[in-house]
Amino acid sequence: MKKQLTTLPLILLLNISGCQKDIQQSAEQKDLEIAGAKNGSPANGTIYLTVTLDETITGNQIWDDNNGPYTHGTDRVEAQILSSDGNFYMNTNNNTVKQPIRIMQFLTGTVDLSGNRNYSLRTSAPLDPDINGGNTVWIQNLGEGQSQLMSFRAWGVDQQGVVDWRLLFRNGPENYPSSSSTDYVLVTRNPGDEWTIVPAGFPSVTPANARLVNGNGDPLGYYVTPFKLILKKK
Repeated sequence: MKKQLTTLPLILLLNISGCQKDIQQSAEQKDLEIAGAKNGSPANGTIYLTVTLDETITGNQIWDDNNGPYTHGTDRVEAQILSSDGNFYMNTNNNTVKQPIRIMQFLTGTVDLSGNRNYSLRTSAPLDPDINGGNTVWIQNLGEGQSQLMSFRAWGVDQQGVVDWRLLFRNGPENYPSSSSTDYVLVTRNPGDEWTIVPAGFPSVTPANARLVNGNGDPLGYYVTPFKLILKKK
């Protein structure tokens, strides 16, 4: 009986440790949703997406895994325009305890960002009140042919479920109008429930310039990161 009782705390500790991995990922996914939800509307429903990377653009620096588009609900992929704040969010593996089925590649040939358990992408509203005339709208509410500037980030989560790095386009410490040297992204709505996201080429900064930081926010350098995402409603 004594032997059985002494193993109980160890079992509980292992269960708690496993739960913490999912909690860390969930916090990273939801960190901006609460702030945006207060501006929400019941009419703005979640839009589930299929996401394609256009790797033919000049100097492309974000690649897929040669397994086709990323579709929400398939192979543990999450891809959606959120009903909580109107932003685009994508995650290649929604369970960091499990080995990934789908991956992505970033900045290949310049810095090693490989080997992560999952990769995520997310837009957010710019802090500068002059951007978009002070009226950044939810992505699902853009009219056909309408575009707007937005902040954007990509990040990787390591094998322990902890954020390993972040690539920032006017996001986090770069989301300041007077000091940032990073680019915005341009989100455009096309006919047929399709959206594109590309670096904006914002005046006074190097086009497609992004800042790489580690999981603690320590700077790792600036990298020109051309890319094009095509979002299509499922």
